Amino acid sequence: MSEFNLSEEQKEFQKLARDFSVREVAPRSAHFDESSEVPVDVLNKAFEAGLTNVMAPESAGGLALPFFETALIQEELATGCSAIGGYVEASAIAILPFLAANNAEQMTKFIQPLMEKPSFAAFAESMLDTAGSDDHLANFKTSGSEFELTGTVRVVAGAQCEWFAVKARDQSGQSSIFVVERKAVGVSQIRAVNRLGRKCLGTVDFALNGVKLPADHLVGTAGGAEQIMSFVTPRAFLLFAASAIGISRAALAHSITYSKERKTFGRPIGDHQAVAFMMSDMAKDIEAAKLLTYKGCQLVDQGENDFDSAAIAKVFAQDAAMRISTDAVQIFGGYGYSREYPVEKLMRDAKTYQVTAGTSQKQLAQIGHKALAEASK
Repeated sequence: MSEFNLSEEQKEFQKLARDFSVREVAPRSAHFDESSEVPVDVLNKAFEAGLTNVMAPESAGGLALPFFETALIQEELATGCSAIGGYVEASAIAILPFLAANNAEQMTKFIQPLMEKPSFAAFAESMLDTAGSDDHLANFKTSGSEFELTGTVRVVAGAQCEWFAVKARDQSGQSSIFVVERKAVGVSQIRAVNRLGRKCLGTVDFALNGVKLPADHLVGTAGGAEQIMSFVTPRAFLLFAASAIGISRAALAHSITYSKERKTFGRPIGDHQAVAFMMSDMAKDIEAAKLLTYKGCQLVDQGENDFDSAAIAKVFAQDAAMRISTDAVQIFGGYGYSREYPVEKLMRDAKTYQVTAGTSQKQLAQIGHKALAEASK
C-alpha cells in the first residue's frame, strides 16, 4: 500500500510509534481490556519514548510536531490498542483549545507540567458534541473575577488526567471553554463508566459542585467556544479517524495471519475466494480511509479548519473499522466470537468511534445539509 509520500521525518515518527506499539502496547492489550485497569506503566513508557503530547509548543517544553505527524503516531498506537492509545488521543484533544487560543501564559501553566513528568489531560465529551445535545453539559456564571461551574460532565480518559477541558454555557446560552483541574475543590467523581469497548480508557462522570475557577482557566474569551471549537473539532475528528484506521489495520493483520493458518478441505481458508474477497475489501477501505484522513491532516497543517473533510474522514474511517472488524470476526468463525482471540475486542472498540463526538448519522446529516446549501447557491 502507498505511504502517501511521507517525508523522512514523518516516516521516523511513524516507525518510532509503530515499534513502540508492537513492543509495548499490543502485547498488553488483552490484559487491560479484561481488567479495565488504567495502563499506567505503558503510558509512562510512552512518555519516556516521546510519544505523548507531541503537539505541545517548544515554549512549553514540547516538540511542536505538525498535526500530520501527530495523527501518524495516533494511528500506530491504536493499531496496538485504541484504548491504551486513547489516553494519548484524549490528551492531544485537550491541548487543542490552548493551541487555538495561543495564550503563552496558559500554555506554560497547563501544558508545560505535562511535559515534565508522565501526565495527561482529558476532555469532556460534551465539548465535541456538534449536535447541540444537552447531555452532560456544564453551566457557569461569573462570580467577581472568577467563574463558577456546576453540572455533571463525562470525561474521556478522566481516570488518569491532571485536568480536563470542558465546554460550559451561561444563562444567555453562550458557551465558553474552561480547564478544570481534577483535584479542584468542588470536583467529585460520581462513577467510572463501564463501556462495551475501549474498556481501559477510564471514562469518568464528574460532578462540578460550584467549582470556582480563576480567570486564567478560561480558554479564549467568554462566549468564544464556537471560535475555539472551529479549530479543535476538525483536528479531533481526524485523530478519531486515525485511531479507527489503526483498529482496521489490526483486524486485517489478524485476519491474514489466521487465514494462512486455518485450513478447510486441505487448503488455507485464505485460498478460498469468499475469504480472499473479504480481506480485499478490508484493504481497499483501509487505503481509502488513509487517503481521506491524510488529506484532512494536510489541510489543517496548511491552516485550513476544514470541518467537512475531517467529518468525511471520521465517518468513513469509523464505519470502515466497524465493517472490517466485524468481517474479521466472521473470518475467524466461532473462534472470532471468543475472547481467546483478539478480533472480538476490535469489533467492540470500533463501535465506540461510531458514537463518539456525535454519531455517524449526525455527521452525515451535517455534511448533507452543507452540500445541499452549497448546491443551492
